[in-house]
Amino acid sequence: MRIPDYISTAQTNLLRTKLRTFLTVLAFVIGTFTLSMTTAFSQGLRSYINTQIEAYGTPNMIMVSLASNNKQTSSSGVPYYQSGRQTAGGDRGGQVSYTMNASDLAKVEAVSDVQGAYPDYNVSVDYIQYNEQQKYTIQASSAYPGISTTLAAGQYPTGAQTNGIVLPYPYVEALGFQSANDVVGKTVILHATNPTTHAGKNYAMVVTGVLPDTAHVPSATLSYQTISNMAQFEGGAADTFGNITVVTNGNPTKAVRSQIKNKLQGEGYQVQTYDDLLNNFSKPLTIVTYGLDGFAGIALLAATIGIVNTLLMSVLERTQEIGLLKALGMRRRGITFIYLTEAASIGFWGGVIGVAGASLLGLALNPVLSNTLFKGIGKAHILSYPLPYMVAIIGGAMIIGLLAGTLPAIRAGKLDPIDALRRE
Repeated sequence: MRIPDYISTAQTNLLRTKLRTFLTVLAFVIGTFTLSMTTAFSQGLRSYINTQIEAYGTPNMIMVSLASNNKQTSSSGVPYYQSGRQTAGGDRGGQVSYTMNASDLAKVEAVSDVQGAYPDYNVSVDYIQYNEQQKYTIQASSAYPGISTTLAAGQYPTGAQTNGIVLPYPYVEALGFQSANDVVGKTVILHATNPTTHAGKNYAMVVTGVLPDTAHVPSATLSYQTISNMAQFEGGAADTFGNITVVTNGNPTKAVRSQIKNKLQGEGYQVQTYDDLLNNFSKPLTIVTYGLDGFAGIALLAATIGIVNTLLMSVLERTQEIGLLKALGMRRRGITFIYLTEAASIGFWGGVIGVAGASLLGLALNPVLSNTLFKGIGKAHILSYPLPYMVAIIGGAMIIGLLAGTLPAIRAGKLDPIDALRRE
């Protein structure tokens, strides 16, 4: 017999006991449906989390600050003076925060695979305004050279665009525009105030891009030159800063990011990479996913037992038929292969129906979830069905079916033809 003949024969045999086959396939459907839904939920949330993180950092951006061991105090609890560092805060325990300086910047820039290191200045913007319309509060951070993420529209300001700004998505509607593309190229006004002199200053900024829609409104990113000028206008010192933002060469691998992190930590700094951000968000999701997958595993275990029962019953019911096939010349492996094909077919149909049902449910639920439970968290599909994952679920169901059908298939293949023909 050829492969298509084995498959056709297996389907015919399964249809002989429609109810039993239906119940066995149904157990697989429940398992694969549950697994498909948990996979879709976890993949959708991972995609959403990646979108959130990209609004705050990218794989080639590393944040560097002073580690806790730099907050040194004497045995009497009085902080030591550290040359070139200013202090801020402090409590009765003597703990203070030290600023970073040009020496720290030089150390960080000297690390291998670091393209650039930039002081992270803190600035305070009073408001943003477009065309003398309504004023809105806004947070601002720097768009460092070499840093870029996927935007809803436009691009990050280039080194030559010293007055460029990338707006958070909600400001598109707030400023009176219909879409993200409409606001790109427009000039907005940022207003800042010197806290000492109370003098105000306007900064004319050209919108070069718009960040993706996210759950939390991130800071607008301004050209590095504007942030630097604004920090000095507000009374900050150009040679002291709280943190350093590192831009690595190209698109570094996780190993390269880890190597840079270890080197900087060895220099006494506290380091946060893109991987750290991702892990902080992903760990709770991973735990929940494992729990949900456990329920799917229980259903698949029940389905596995169902296949063993179905095929063992089939062997008993078709004993004479097996004996006749052997008497007519079918080999042991042919009998075994028919039963294995039946087992794989049960897994296949259970997987296909389960995945298809979950996918159809996702099409119906995504719009509902986006407008109800997950309203306002950004434009993202909460249920995502990547084709490779869905194919893997179907393939896994077939493998489970094959494993479950091994014992009945071997038993059928070992039947003696004469004894089988004699059995009533």
